[in-house]
Amino acid sequence: MYKKVTFLVTLIGVMGLLLFTFYEGHTVSASDKTLTTNLSIKVTSSGDPIQNEAFLAGNYQTAYEAIMEGKFSNQVTNSSAWRESQNTEHVIVVAGLTVGEGSKHTDNEAQTIISTLFSTNFTLLQSINETNNGTDIMSFNPPSNFVRFHTPNGGNETTDLEGRASAKVTTGLTAIVDGSSKGIIKLIMVTPDMSEVKVDTNSLGISLSFASGNSKSSQPITVELNQELHYKLKVSKKMLNPTTPTKIDLRPDANIVIDETSLPNTVTSLIPPIINPGVTFDPLASPEQLSKIADTIGSVLISWQINMYELTIPPTHSDVSIDIKAHLSPVVYVNNVSIQQGTSTNTTKMNVPIKAFNSPDNNFGMTANVISQTTGTQITSSAPKVNTTGINFVEVDANKNKMVRDAVYILGKNVGGKKYLYDSQGKLSEIQDLSTVSPTSYTLLRGGNQYVFGDDDVSPIELNNTRFNYDYERDTKINQSLIKLFGLGEGKDYFLYQVTAPTNYSVDKTPIDFSIFSENVVSPNGSQLTKTSMKTATNQSFKLNGLITDYGAGTNEYNILAVTPQKEVHFSALKSIIFPLLLFILGIVVIGGILVRLV
Repeated sequence: MYKKVTFLVTLIGVMGLLLFTFYEGHTVSASDKTLTTNLSIKVTSSGDPIQNEAFLAGNYQTAYEAIMEGKFSNQVTNSSAWRESQNTEHVIVVAGLTVGEGSKHTDNEAQTIISTLFSTNFTLLQSINETNNGTDIMSFNPPSNFVRFHTPNGGNETTDLEGRASAKVTTGLTAIVDGSSKGIIKLIMVTPDMSEVKVDTNSLGISLSFASGNSKSSQPITVELNQELHYKLKVSKKMLNPTTPTKIDLRPDANIVIDETSLPNTVTSLIPPIINPGVTFDPLASPEQLSKIADTIGSVLISWQINMYELTIPPTHSDVSIDIKAHLSPVVYVNNVSIQQGTSTNTTKMNVPIKAFNSPDNNFGMTANVISQTTGTQITSSAPKVNTTGINFVEVDANKNKMVRDAVYILGKNVGGKKYLYDSQGKLSEIQDLSTVSPTSYTLLRGGNQYVFGDDDVSPIELNNTRFNYDYERDTKINQSLIKLFGLGEGKDYFLYQVTAPTNYSVDKTPIDFSIFSENVVSPNGSQLTKTSMKTATNQSFKLNGLITDYGAGTNEYNILAVTPQKEVHFSALKSIIFPLLLFILGIVVIGGILVRLV
């Protein structure tokens, strides 16, 4: 397992280095005589375009020729990668095929060996390809007439709305690589006259999708924390073997927890034995300092795959479909992990929380990997991304457009024509009549706090002490008018129900409906932005925005949460009818007098 983790880390690191090295179109050929050509790809999933995804091209012509001919240079056979890959008989076996001097192979066998080495022994493949310090890797870019998206890592190498992208690639055997899963999705022989290649990921024999059928959406799916998620993993019989079992690896991102699979699974940690977070700390530091360090480390681990779930498919002649139940957890813990203290060799054991709500813009996914028992080829499929978001409120007297505080609310949701409230455990509980609600049975929302649903975490809204006019007492008072909710799914079916009114105000018995949303949009300069109900308020007070300590236009906006004044407005005939009428008559008299004088 440690070797698997080491390989994964090495692969990702090498890929990142290669992308950086060859960015802006620079290529390194395996041979000075190698030609290049402009190649376009069109990537689909069951015929539907895959939009806004990154793909790479890697040239393995040198390795391909060496494996087919069974001829390897002394530099290759003397390399540490070659020596470490030999078995006790000093033979390298890959997918049941012998690799070495004098061992010739067919075209299909050579491609099988390259595909297998890419996923199982990337270092050896690089050595055989004589590109130990990098390979001929290029990023595919969208057509020049397409407004580019930006990938989460800051790049802009993605497919357009039709799943098209292009790159200047080297001729010869080329691997089309999924930029997110770092797996080969197709090996092709690029020729100088080749202009376009079509790739359908679902034709490769494995697909991982939401059971609801949303697998082809380019937009992440916004869900509630702890909401049950259903995935379906489909494996074609061409990836399976009728006589031997087939191993499947599921690797979810940190905060996606797999609860159940229709085939038994075993869980293995992918966390290295020692983690160096890049910070130095005193091993005798206070618990408060260590807690902050643990949170810092958790913010790094949120982008990791920390667990692998291995399933075994029994021998079969048929296609296999595997049901997977999971949830997006607000927080997961990595217990007793060894943390290295900067450049020191000292380590400290820690329990590290990985909090989904510390990185509200994160999208979470899952990959499934299978190595074909018949061809030795590894295929990787990625599940659609999920995320979660929330909303911010400011309690306001709408008549006076001023902040108020001390109102108390309960969060509710309309489902199938019925009303539900979130109980003290963060779960939905049906309510027949809102007027009979017993507040103590539910999660009470008070000003000054952020609530993460699906978790017990209730934290005060932090003060922004970097503001030029920061004032502790005033800003603390302002924060008491604010309520932040996080961990909700997309929809228009949420509502707040007031159970306690501010002083001198009456309780408003009308449910306050609101919507949760999260979507990717393109800015005028072509970059991709995430627009959410936390970042964009649909009903806000521009006058009050400047008073809110952590307000940010387009990044952290607040919706008005109006309260009702207690004092009733009584009808007065004197004020409403007689007095205005007298003023009207007086006006006529004055104007008449002026006209008489003019005449």
